[in-house]
Amino acid sequence: MTKKRKYLSLAITGISKINVVIRAIVICLSLLSSLTYAQDISQVVSSLEEILKANPLEPGATKAKITKFEDDTATVLVIQNVVGMALKPHYHKSHSETIYVAKGSGQIFSNDKWVDIKPGTLHFNPIGKVHGIKNTGNEPLVVVSVFAPALKEPDRHFVE
Repeated sequence: MTKKRKYLSLAITGISKINVVIRAIVICLSLLSSLTYAQDISQVVSSLEEILKANPLEPGATKAKITKFEDDTATVLVIQNVVGMALKPHYHKSHSETIYVAKGSGQIFSNDKWVDIKPGTLHFNPIGKVHGIKNTGNEPLVVVSVFAPALKEPDRHFVE
């Protein structure tokens, strides 16, 4: 059995949720690492605080979506959601999405239920799976979202 199939079979047989998420990330990274990268893309080291300071929420805006890094294989966004902001359940037809909660608190719609999130929460959402997010806290909810492959065109499809 190949390593990738072994990870998938472990995920299916009931390993803890965090181990499933970690294994999913390992699989995604191994797939991405096998791709050829463009030679003209620079490596980036950046501070989340600096990114947020340089891209403040506009007055009256409910969220700020900051595209920070992108090549042909992935798009990395920093997203700020104001208190009360909600993104209704939706799915992506051609992208997986991994969300890391950096600041604030709220809920993510995952596996047909709303789940509490806080700093340090990691959520992997495969292609075609319904998910959503809402800020239920008392400060902006800041997440880092990684789409694979790169999000070159809109791919959000809302469900009823």
